[in-house]
Amino acid sequence: MNAQAQQELTKSMQDYLESILFLIRQNRVARVRDVAARLGVGMPAVTAALKVLSRRKLVNYDPYQYVTLTDRGRELAEEVSLRHHALRRFLTDILGLDGATAEANACRMEHAVDHDLLERLMEFVEFIQRCPRAGADWVESFVATCRRAVPDQRCRECIKGLGAGDSDGKV
Repeated sequence: MNAQAQQELTKSMQDYLESILFLIRQNRVARVRDVAARLGVGMPAVTAALKVLSRRKLVNYDPYQYVTLTDRGRELAEEVSLRHHALRRFLTDILGLDGATAEANACRMEHAVDHDLLERLMEFVEFIQRCPRAGADWVESFVATCRRAVPDQRCRECIKGLGAGDSDGKV
């Protein structure tokens, strides 16, 4: 999503679009009550938001009918969803966070991350997963190091072998 489109849509509006997309994918339809349940808000709040999104031509909304996304609304919702999933993947696959923590943080981060940063994070994930010098062992070592909060001896030896660190071998 370009910076202008992101500024035009509040975090809340992005959440509504993403939720509607999710519900359509999961249930083939999106209803006001389902959007309310998914977002943990009241139905009047959903109705008010849908009216705003409808005026912006991002959703098709008529009371007592299913909610659908316009082409532009679907495009924006898919971009938010892509950011969310890419961030969640980075947080779980690379940083080793548990699913719930990664999910909560991805939800907060998805609204602030620009396209260039997201692309770089996705490229980094792909690189780490396919690079023979990195790969799964490297990620597992990183996660284990984070859990211990101190580098293990293997890290010290590897860094020392690369000529990194200070003269007394400290990491």
